[in-house]
Amino acid sequence: MRIAWIDCAAGASGDMLLGAFLSAGADLEVVNAAVAAVDPSLSITVERTTRHQIAATKASVRVSGELHPENFPDLAPANAGASDQAEGRSTPERAAAGTEHSEHEAGHGHRHADDGEHEPGHGHGHADDGEHGHGHAGGGGGHTRTWAEVRRLIEAAGLAEAVRDRALDTFARLARAEGAAHGVEPDEVHFHEVGALDAIADIVGVAAASVALELDRIVVSTIALGGGRQVRGQHGGIPVPGPAVLALLSEAEAPVVGGTAPYEMTTPTGAALLASLADEFGLLPAMRIQQTGIGAGGRDPVEVPNIVRVIVGDALDRPASELVYETNVDDLDPRIWPQVLARLMEAGAADAWLTPILMKKGRPAHTLSVLVGGANAEEVRSVILSETSAIGLRESTIRKHAADREFASVEVEGQRIHVKIARYGGQVVNVQPEYDDVAAAAAVLKKPIKSVLAKAIAAGHELWS
Repeated sequence: MRIAWIDCAAGASGDMLLGAFLSAGADLEVVNAAVAAVDPSLSITVERTTRHQIAATKASVRVSGELHPENFPDLAPANAGASDQAEGRSTPERAAAGTEHSEHEAGHGHRHADDGEHEPGHGHGHADDGEHGHGHAGGGGGHTRTWAEVRRLIEAAGLAEAVRDRALDTFARLARAEGAAHGVEPDEVHFHEVGALDAIADIVGVAAASVALELDRIVVSTIALGGGRQVRGQHGGIPVPGPAVLALLSEAEAPVVGGTAPYEMTTPTGAALLASLADEFGLLPAMRIQQTGIGAGGRDPVEVPNIVRVIVGDALDRPASELVYETNVDDLDPRIWPQVLARLMEAGAADAWLTPILMKKGRPAHTLSVLVGGANAEEVRSVILSETSAIGLRESTIRKHAADREFASVEVEGQRIHVKIARYGGQVVNVQPEYDDVAAAAAVLKKPIKSVLAKAIAAGHELWS
């Protein structure tokens, strides 16, 4: 299995993720073909750079061959103003005008502009409608595209199915989050025209790059969000982390942390991409590393290397992870225990057992132990707490090593008895008749269980081969 781990210790934005995937080996021509299929004016270029002396790849969006003036809003719901953060980088004009600020600003380098103010953070510009407008095919800076219009563009682009689905899923997540943040329906969310181009390039580009790497599974680390001062939006200050980012990552049940820097570290587009890409969240999984890609943000802050890392490799076989619940019980009528164990197995436990113990003051008691997979954990906990007198339980994670199993059947004097066959390393290591079938057959045949069991074991001898 080919897997990837995305390291978001410095947060994430669309251009950082795109740079990381390209750095990890995704074909730039394939990415550009996908981006141009949605909007022929769009293309991606890359350049080598460093962040804290770490070599990284900087991905930039171009419109009709010109560097994209990425200080426009990324998303803004109709009649609600700009989104929390836009996926942009400062234009040369704004950078020149804000020279006195640029050396002190931190973040991913996407400047937040509102009435000339420059806030720390990614530097995604939030400009008022029509202000700093840059015309291009389709209209000026004040023109918008709705989520429905962007959806039609992507659906009509002739993209590979996996690329199209990933791009649509990411945009849909953005629209839901922005709509919730500003109190409008998702279909009423508007992408400002220039910001929409940047979002299309980043989202479709990352979708194409991740598919091009032929990944079977993607794991995303805990995501740093940042904090500190508010960023400046189209209609005022927006707290960090922004409402849309929180909505996106809450929906995805993603683990987050404030991070080490007092500014915005993860943007809505970055959060939406991570939510869509992640098959799971966690630490670097066991793998044999094949490639490491590093994508750079637009600035080089002092607090943390402004990078996203994508580590790609072949997964190492790992035993399945399961949970063990345990609780000590000294005040339950012992006649109830058989029913409790039966209910636990019905609830999805892989196994359940009792161990006699002596508790304080010499009281006889039992330790109830239950082995269960994560999918059935909640129901098992409910059975333990409702069917026994326990008022708490302990949880531990274990690794389970299991032989491959299959079932066959044998006959004993006309009675069918199922037999479980266990294989390990391709070899049969155990053949065991099912006890309930043996007992039922013994009752029908009116013979001792030990006699029927011996005959079932003998009948199953040929299954060892």
